[in-house]
Amino acid sequence: MNLDLKSYFKKPDKGTLLVTGAVFLWVFVVNISCVSFIFPAIDKILTAGGKFFPNVYNSYSTPTWPMFFVTILYFIMGNDPKRVPEIFCGGLFGLLMDLLLFWATWQLMGQSAVFRGEPGLLEFQYAFIPVIFVILGVIILGGSVCPLIFNNAAFAYFVAGSISIGKFYYTPDGMQLYGRDIGNNFLVFIIGGGIFLAGCILIQGLLIKRLTAQAVKAAQQVK
Repeated sequence: MNLDLKSYFKKPDKGTLLVTGAVFLWVFVVNISCVSFIFPAIDKILTAGGKFFPNVYNSYSTPTWPMFFVTILYFIMGNDPKRVPEIFCGGLFGLLMDLLLFWATWQLMGQSAVFRGEPGLLEFQYAFIPVIFVILGVIILGGSVCPLIFNNAAFAYFVAGSISIGKFYYTPDGMQLYGRDIGNNFLVFIIGGGIFLAGCILIQGLLIKRLTAQAVKAAQQVK
């Protein structure tokens, strides 16, 4: 079996390297700024100002992943600005499905009855599995009907948002706390992700416009 290794590689042109490098620098600067300065400052302000989306331990920690996922998905989707609506519509749907997952599982467990000392309906694993089966089925199969909403972004945000879901089930006010957790994720997703993507798209647009103008000028000089 002969493998043509050249088919797995390509030589990027100068313009592609320039655009990709500039976008990379923007992503890197925003990442460092948020993790090292902006998000810690927000946490201090929230802690000093009173209750604002506290997590289950009543401490403050602004999540970073909802913002970073935006750029990851943007690159996976080919750096295409036309697909930005898919990221935000799908991501929003995924976070909403996290709330549905919690609420439906909570109902099947009879959680309120458990904290009154009464028998619950189902144990966690038996209540969780059918609910997540239905939601994942809707996201995956719905892609053939409405890819604007049912897409990879919806799947990514649904899965990531549900990772911490288990610790909220055994708290009397778990639904309220988890709702605040998802609210926190949503704000970072919309505001932080919007700034992230706006920078990427602006840099791409300006550089591509400049490179195109240079190419046209060079072609005219040849003639």
